[in-house]
Amino acid sequence: MLVIRDVVVDPVLSNVSIGYKNEMYIAELLMPVFQVKKQEGKYYEYDKAMWRQNDTRRAPGSAANEVEYGLSTATFYAEDHALKEKIPHEIIDQADSALAPETDAVENITEMLLVDKEIVLATVMSNTATGFMTENTTLSGTDQWSDYTNSDPLDDVKTGMQNIQKKIGRKPNTLVLCQDTFDKLIEHPDVIEKIKYSQLGVATTELLARLFQVERVIIGAAIKNSATEGATDSLGYIWSKHAWLIYIAPTKRLKQPTFGWTFTYKNRKVEKWDNTDSKSRFVRTNDNYVQKLVAAEAAYLIKAAIA
Repeated sequence: MLVIRDVVVDPVLSNVSIGYKNEMYIAELLMPVFQVKKQEGKYYEYDKAMWRQNDTRRAPGSAANEVEYGLSTATFYAEDHALKEKIPHEIIDQADSALAPETDAVENITEMLLVDKEIVLATVMSNTATGFMTENTTLSGTDQWSDYTNSDPLDDVKTGMQNIQKKIGRKPNTLVLCQDTFDKLIEHPDVIEKIKYSQLGVATTELLARLFQVERVIIGAAIKNSATEGATDSLGYIWSKHAWLIYIAPTKRLKQPTFGWTFTYKNRKVEKWDNTDSKSRFVRTNDNYVQKLVAAEAAYLIKAAIA
């Protein structure tokens, strides 16, 4: 008879999952985690009422004119994302520590959850047909930055920065590049000319940030295996050959323009249980979140930046 022992939440393994980091994943940098107390709720969508001229004059003894903030609301639901892994008791029995194979399993599952989160965001941020990336341009032929003779990446980025500033009243503070795009851009003659007298003389993310007048340059270097299970591996970068300019709010407040939030309900938790029929222990990692666009005009996509 199939017997499953009680499912328990393991606080030690939960901390392993929460603390697990892989610097290649950038989804939570672009849409920072906003911890929420309920699984579903409302958030504010940004509008431009603050720039409308108002009558600010106040006569002595009279009340100040009242204005409205001009925000609309939308809803979120932090979906449950989960994976589990089976660990045969034979492996647990042979391990130096019973925790070691469980830790390995938790880190493996957490990595898979992060890959999914990364792919979902990268896919929608690369698609100009969904309405997610309303501000964009597509480069082709000699305009692509891989054409070192004819392309002008500095002007392309300046156009994107002006676009965002005119739409939300703030300059983008982040430039996002796929690893492929970064590798091509740092070898571009226009970039080399601008930084050749710097102390290093070699383009780094810090020098690019200064060159393009943003606070930081983020490189999307995470990879994915697009092959189906059992087929020959097909590895490639999750963030394809594009570039993005984004304004990401420096503080976590709902009533402000920012690209988006990852609304997260509770921290990741790890549950485990034993299955006596298969003589195995299962560990399952759960993560409740949803990636929500707050201000589409806070981002500008340079699609197909390189060939």
